[in-house]
Amino acid sequence: MHTRRAQGVLEQLRRLAASDASKRTEAKDRLVQAEQEASFARSLFESADTRAEISQRVAQEAEELLPLGAEEQADTPSSGKSSHQHGVRTLGEELLAFARAGGHVTRTEILGHLSSTRPDIKLTGVGPELTRLTRTGALIRVGLGTYAIPPDARGGDA
Repeated sequence: MHTRRAQGVLEQLRRLAASDASKRTEAKDRLVQAEQEASFARSLFESADTRAEISQRVAQEAEELLPLGAEEQADTPSSGKSSHQHGVRTLGEELLAFARAGGHVTRTEILGHLSSTRPDIKLTGVGPELTRLTRTGALIRVGLGTYAIPPDARGGDA
């Protein structure tokens, strides 16, 4: 009886050993696959990292090529200084040119014109610029929200 019982235990041990061997093979296959995926992910990261470094260097070099303060000048179209050297009119120059072409112009007309022709200009600067131009005499206020070029300045340039 002990032999039969021993053979039963032996059979169970063989099944366990076969099952464990199968699990070991499966685990080894998963490990190989995981190592391949990790290697692929590492390769993708290294490639992205290299591209990011290069892009950052190129951007920094491009910034160094720009004249100092060019960004600030581009962001302040309402400054009183002329920007004809860059081929772009300032907000004040744009307002005066529009007023010259239109005679009497309303603030609404000005905003509509700037929205369609100069989306780079911030419309929040129109009010202060109109005030500045009226104080300097480049524009006159002929009514509520209505402006014109003074009669004595209609032929000149801004």
